[in-house]
Amino acid sequence: MIRVIAGTAGGLKLKTLDSEDTRPTLDRVKEAMFSILAPYLRGTAVLDLFAGSGALGIEALSRGADHCRFNDGSRKCVDIIKQNIAHTSFAEKAEVTCETYGKAIERLGREGVKFDVVLLDPPYGANYYEDAILNAERYGLFAGNCVIMCEHRSDMPLPDAIGGVEAFKRKEYGTVGLTFYKKGDDEIDH
Repeated sequence: MIRVIAGTAGGLKLKTLDSEDTRPTLDRVKEAMFSILAPYLRGTAVLDLFAGSGALGIEALSRGADHCRFNDGSRKCVDIIKQNIAHTSFAEKAEVTCETYGKAIERLGREGVKFDVVLLDPPYGANYYEDAILNAERYGLFAGNCVIMCEHRSDMPLPDAIGGVEAFKRKEYGTVGLTFYKKGDDEIDH
């Protein structure tokens, strides 16, 4: 079991799927991640593209995001996400889909949806970051000053820039790396 760390649902336990393809983000990593994301969350639209249990998107909602779209390619994960959303009482602020990330990006682009925060935590070792960011950019999913968080293996560093987004912060916690990208013309805080 994992838990929501802070905010309106802070302390609530979440279900996870026992699978080699999903790995819950450790509390200390999640705390650091959301300390960095905190200034960008209040009143925003969030996309949790490789949602797994939904823990990251739920944490964003708990900390003040207005809405989160959750997507995962696994039906079992989507069932867990729906249970976790119901348990945390965020059903009115959440939408859940079960598609490959490419299909989800295309559909959201056709819907004209824009996101202020994008959470990318694909299956460990899967290098979908660049493709997901480039396609999301191509389909116009990034709002003007969108922040993209990538959780990845620390021994697989991500590039300084992907398309029109630039890395503005990097952190390492043992085997876990976090890279934050920002799109837009605002000054990037280092």
